[in-house]
Amino acid sequence: MLKKEDGKLFLEEGHNVVAELIYEEHDAYYDVTSTFTEPEYRNRGLARDLVDEIVEMARANDKKIQPTCPYVAFVIRSDQYDDVKIK
Repeated sequence: MLKKEDGKLFLEEGHNVVAELIYEEHDAYYDVTSTFTEPEYRNRGLARDLVDEIVEMARANDKKIQPTCPYVAFVIRSDQYDDVKIK
C-alpha cells in the first residue's frame, strides 16, 4: 500500500516498509534524494512506482523534479518527463 508522509513516499507490506522514496519539497520543485527497495522486493517495479507517484505529484502541483538520486535521474531521462525535470 502506498503511503505518504512529509518528505517520503513508501510502500508497505503488512507493517514493513519495502520501498521508499525520500524528497525535499521546495517552492518550485521536489529534490528527490534517495530511493531504496528491500533486496527481497527488488525487480518488481516498486521503485519505479514511487517515481511515477512523485512525477504525478509534481504535475499536479506545477512543480519540477531535481533528481539528486541516480535512479530517479535514470528513470526521468526520457523525453516524456521533460515537463517535470529540471534541466
